[in-house]
Amino acid sequence: MDTPGKTVVTFPFSLALLLTAACGFIALAFEIIWARLFNFVSGSLAPAFATMLGGYLFGLALGALFSRRWQWLNAGESPGPWQALARLVMASNIVGFLIPPLASGLILITHWVHFLPLIILGSALLGTVLPLLCHLVISADRRAGARMSYLYLANIIGSATGSLVTGFVLMDYFKLWQITATLLIGGVFVSAALLLFLKAVRPVDYSLWMIGLGLACASPWLHDGLYERLQFKRDYQPGFRFARVIESRHGVITVTATNLFVYGNGIYDGVIDTRLTPGSMMIRPYFISALHPHPREVLVIGMSAGAWTQILANHPRVEKVTVVEIDHGYLKLIQEYPQVSGLLTNSRVEIHIDDGRRWLRRNPDRHFDVIVMNTTHYWREFASALLSKEFLELTKQHLNPGGLVMWNCTGSPRAVRTGLEVFPCTLMVINNCVGSVTPLVPDRERWSQTLSNYRINGQPVFDLTTDQGRQDLEQVVGVIGTPPGGVQQLMYRPEMERACAAAPIITDDNLGDEYQYSLAAFFRTFIPGSDRGT
Repeated sequence: MDTPGKTVVTFPFSLALLLTAACGFIALAFEIIWARLFNFVSGSLAPAFATMLGGYLFGLALGALFSRRWQWLNAGESPGPWQALARLVMASNIVGFLIPPLASGLILITHWVHFLPLIILGSALLGTVLPLLCHLVISADRRAGARMSYLYLANIIGSATGSLVTGFVLMDYFKLWQITATLLIGGVFVSAALLLFLKAVRPVDYSLWMIGLGLACASPWLHDGLYERLQFKRDYQPGFRFARVIESRHGVITVTATNLFVYGNGIYDGVIDTRLTPGSMMIRPYFISALHPHPREVLVIGMSAGAWTQILANHPRVEKVTVVEIDHGYLKLIQEYPQVSGLLTNSRVEIHIDDGRRWLRRNPDRHFDVIVMNTTHYWREFASALLSKEFLELTKQHLNPGGLVMWNCTGSPRAVRTGLEVFPCTLMVINNCVGSVTPLVPDRERWSQTLSNYRINGQPVFDLTTDQGRQDLEQVVGVIGTPPGGVQQLMYRPEMERACAAAPIITDDNLGDEYQYSLAAFFRTFIPGSDRGT
């Protein structure tokens, strides 16, 4: 509102629209970055995004409330509120930029839930901008309502664009430190453009701009080791770095230099290794040949780093492997490791970047002898989409006569119980459930013969010219007929029913253990000494 007897700076309404759109873009872009931060550090716990979003919205509300202080700051001196606005833009961008590196330091001593005050602070500063701008450019006249609606529309357009561009474009082509640095430079530009237009620059403003530009230039250093600290938390060893970090709109893939362990969004996702040794968990994809005599067509839903797919594609009797993988980042990873890079040139392998359920629905006429899903941990967000009764029923519709489905239950009694509900014939291979509508009878002799002929990248799985190779083969196939209880345990349907009969099934509606497990882990973080959450 104008103050009688004072000179009031006028600001073109068209520029105000651009300003509010730009601020909305930056605010929602930071929200997308913070969502990735919480998703990664929590290992994709279902409540993580809701936690971040709740803190973000609460902070925006606080910022709108506190903006009243700046609305009346030096009300008689018109540059005062404008300078406050420009400095708030800079302060909010600096804090938003610093949240990821600060969080990666805090995780070494506390739990990710305690990042929430940082989110509230950052969003509170962002939340002051729009109310203060509306106060400064909207006069108390008959056009006030229309001007308010235009400003809010511009802010909504900017916010929606910020979410879409950051989430679907920037994260596919740039690293997180590059995106945050770009947003910070954008904040400097907005603040500088505002004050230079009004000719209201003060020395403190130059200082803030220099701080912002300096932080943007230091972004590679400030974010160095970010994902390593966020993933290993209190187990992080100073100086440790991943051999490979691949960022895309789907998430973050990391690989260790030793053992070639692969992690997806902060949680173990497999290993780049196809070797089969006694006692190895890698027995599971190889066990297909003990259950199916002629698996000519195989569907793999969720390729990850490609080890299982490489094993299946080199099965002596497999003619075609169709892969459905939602994250194209794994293709970049696979091409860099010779153990699995042959998948990309193998004429028998057909790869689709798509959602598994969507692909099955779009291809109702495709049928397979074997469908394999090395499903992620049952408690992660969206895990029930691959473990639910509805999805298993869908896979069953795509089986050829005598076909089977194998999926990883990752220790979930509910996932096992759901398989018992869908398939009349089932057995467990370690933690993987196998389901079929025809009896599942492991054939030791056929399996031994198949493994004897197995070759990957031109090398035999077992070197039968040596005593050690022959002994290893006998130990591996010896799992058939071994009583339950060992690491290489086979569990048949009667034992499965006794162990899991009381567990409720997983459906699309109840979301399995995504929230029951996750909320239990969430609340345990408030017990002193407990750091369980991933």
